[in-house]
Amino acid sequence: MTETVPNRPFDEAEALAWLRSQPDGRVTASAAELGREWGWNRMRAGRRLRAWEQAGNIRRNAEEIIATTSVTPAITESAGVAVTHEATVTRRSMTPVKLAAFMVALLLACVSAAFSIDGLTAIFAGAFWPVIIMGATLEAGKLVAAAWLTENWYTAPALLRLILVAMIGLMMSLNAVGVFGFLTKAHLDHMVTVDLALADKVADTEARLAIQGQTVADLDRRIAQIDAAIEESTRLGRPVGAMTIADQKRRDRADIVATRQREAGVLANLQIDKARVDAQRRRAEADVGPVRYLAELIGMPSADLERPVRMLTLALVVVLDPMAVVLLLAAGANASASSR
Repeated sequence: MTETVPNRPFDEAEALAWLRSQPDGRVTASAAELGREWGWNRMRAGRRLRAWEQAGNIRRNAEEIIATTSVTPAITESAGVAVTHEATVTRRSMTPVKLAAFMVALLLACVSAAFSIDGLTAIFAGAFWPVIIMGATLEAGKLVAAAWLTENWYTAPALLRLILVAMIGLMMSLNAVGVFGFLTKAHLDHMVTVDLALADKVADTEARLAIQGQTVADLDRRIAQIDAAIEESTRLGRPVGAMTIADQKRRDRADIVATRQREAGVLANLQIDKARVDAQRRRAEADVGPVRYLAELIGMPSADLERPVRMLTLALVVVLDPMAVVLLLAAGANASASSR
């Protein structure tokens, strides 16, 4: 077989038409030789020959390939080969699983992009809209580059493949930084808001409790002084003096007791307020309860919540965007394989 180098790679219809244009529809050549004739690599030529054989378009007898339908199309050869005949190539439609993979990949990519762009705007707060435009463009470029690599992996130059893989990896790293910033900011904003609100309430309530406790204690001390004076007069055998003191202090003691009861009521209300603040704190701590359990499960102190939160955030970052890219590559690889 005389090999010629085409101006451009044949498509599948042209390659099949070339086989049928050979004398008696027969050619003796290996997949590598046919690949060079058609401008393909050996792997693509081998896969296409197997697919044609399964579809009944050709028969193979050792090294001889026989086209089942003999058609003599017009073929012109000069510096290259051009085939005017077009053959119908059977393509399999996308299965529901592949379609689901595409849909989930795009959904994950959109979620990851939204988180990443929001996180990047928090880092570069001085350029809000430019960062949004840049992030959206980079995310779109990453997905298009991944899809293009899937379709053209065997035909693209090795240097171009290497550059695109490196750029996709770099863009995934930038996405991870943005997602990490977004999730960390969301956690810290919640915790800081709760801590500030509860800290103000706790400080105010504890200060009022301390003052009110001193007021009640002072009233108790004054009542105790009056009672002690009466008891001392009685003990010394001066009941008349005790009665005189009692008459003099009765009104004062009654006023003090009434005041003490009012202040004790205020103190009780403050204690109730403090209990409510403690309940709010426990409710806020319950929001990170799963993280506390995770810390205990992996052997960390339950009081150290930031470290397990960082680990959980890092796990989400590692999974979110790479899963979108891998699903897109997998679905694209299946789709392109079904068309070969």
